Amino acid sequence: MIRRIAELLRLKTRRQFRLTFRAIVLTAAAAVGFASAVFLELHAFRSAGLLFVLSLVFTLLELVVADFVAETAYPLKTEKQLALLEDRLGEATVHALTLKLTRIISGFKSCDHSLISGTVHILVELSPSAEDKTRLGLLQLTDYVGPYGGSKGRITTLEKGIVGRCARTAKTEYVNFANIAQYRHRMVQEFGFSATETERHTILAKSYLAHPLVLGPKVIGVLYFFSTEPQVFPHGARESDLDSLGQDVADLLKTVSIV
Repeated sequence: MIRRIAELLRLKTRRQFRLTFRAIVLTAAAAVGFASAVFLELHAFRSAGLLFVLSLVFTLLELVVADFVAETAYPLKTEKQLALLEDRLGEATVHALTLKLTRIISGFKSCDHSLISGTVHILVELSPSAEDKTRLGLLQLTDYVGPYGGSKGRITTLEKGIVGRCARTAKTEYVNFANIAQYRHRMVQEFGFSATETERHTILAKSYLAHPLVLGPKVIGVLYFFSTEPQVFPHGARESDLDSLGQDVADLLKTVSIV
């Protein structure tokens, strides 16, 4: 929920989110403080006291809870990792990745290209858990090309989603959903998400495709596309085009020492 609101407000960094959250909370606290002063003037001491307590709650929210919320929406380690990757990539490389995604989308067959979105995920090491000392995940490296999709910086574990399945199998994966009920059922049964997580997903997309980025014997990332038009994949994409783009992107990432 927090992440979705941030995306609607176009807040793409922890700093933007934190400043926006601070502005909202402090504005609310100021309004409550003003109302408390008015009640004091009217000798409505009980109401003034309640509003004063509420203003203290807002202050606590800003000072303590806001940092926790910001960490939930924008994990600091993830943001630092993304910032480091972007610094090493440089604007020219990010622009090149965007152009490559745009070009292959325009080459998909028998579909409305304006309804397709795509991005690049790369394999990264996650913080260890109690169960796993070494954990890998997929970091969304670029904003989506196309009309839909969330911002860069999202992390997907290898156990979840079509991008996780693609990274595990090292093969092109695709899936199509006939309706929302089928989508929600299969997301839980086949793609590792909980029912609560599935409820937070966009329901606009109907057809999905994930293609592995391979460098030597290793999968280093995933090209990911989805369309709000049904049954686009796999027939809309040529495997040879995906292989060619995948190799271009892998070579580009290797050139800037990302992988």
